[in-house]
Amino acid sequence: MRRYVMAVVLGLGLALGAAAQEPPPAEPAPVVEGEDVAAEIHEFYREYWKAWDDRDVVAIANALSKDFVSLSLAPQGVVQVDKPAAVAQMRQFFEAVRGREAIWARSVLSIVPRSPTEAIAAVRNDFSLRDGGTDSELTLEVLRKGPDNRWRLVRKWSERRGF
Repeated sequence: MRRYVMAVVLGLGLALGAAAQEPPPAEPAPVVEGEDVAAEIHEFYREYWKAWDDRDVVAIANALSKDFVSLSLAPQGVVQVDKPAAVAQMRQFFEAVRGREAIWARSVLSIVPRSPTEAIAAVRNDFSLRDGGTDSELTLEVLRKGPDNRWRLVRKWSERRGF
């Protein structure tokens, strides 16, 4: 019996010692942070898309980071555009559709927060003009919160299909 008690005590001692050496279980990542980032990104897109609806080139340009880069697939291959070129293209687009009714259907498909100040968003944009011409685009967009606490687009990868 004494051997049995010693074996139990030794076993308990080893078990307790092993448990004491294991690191505590990792705490789950805080969900609130990701939800906060997603809410801020949705608000960014509400304002950004309103600027598009208002055809406000200045507000749209302010939503792009100074080092903004857009990549898109074109018949000639991948086309890279920086912020000044993107703003110039917006001006040309708005001039081309001046006086015509534009119809937009936009949705954020997914937001993947990387940190409290950076996220990736998958976005769908469908565009048409009342009198003809439509376009559908899927994009992956990287957004970053700047020192001024404002979110801006940093990178955009676009796949587009015109009808």
